[in-house]
Amino acid sequence: MSEGLVGEGWRGPVRGLMRRWRGALLRHPWSATLLDRPLMGPHALERTEFLYETLTAAGFTAPKTAAYSLSNYVMGSVIMQVTWERSGGTDTGHFLRERADRYPALAEHGLEHDWDATFDEGLGYLLEGMARSRQ
Repeated sequence: MSEGLVGEGWRGPVRGLMRRWRGALLRHPWSATLLDRPLMGPHALERTEFLYETLTAAGFTAPKTAAYSLSNYVMGSVIMQVTWERSGGTDTGHFLRERADRYPALAEHGLEHDWDATFDEGLGYLLEGMARSRQ
């Protein structure tokens, strides 16, 4: 394991891995729903091995828990995006604005978003929280 992954250098490789995995799942939208069995194929095992090694080298004493958090974030975001897109991308803005008195924060911010930007921002929050947990 590279010394560059120790300390804060682990975030870039983990971020890259999570982006690539998300991209692969989005290219094959049905794949994110394969939750009825462990992911034991060679690609999944190589990805998980890299993630465990990287997180261990970065000082995480429970790489399984950290990897689980990241994996669930990727899978959940893909399932949400695929489901939303299959539903026709319902315009919720008008509905929420009509009910702004009851849902003011939702009316202001809405539910539609740029999927890629939202994924990256959320992943940043997750990685930041993980980094702080080691301090």
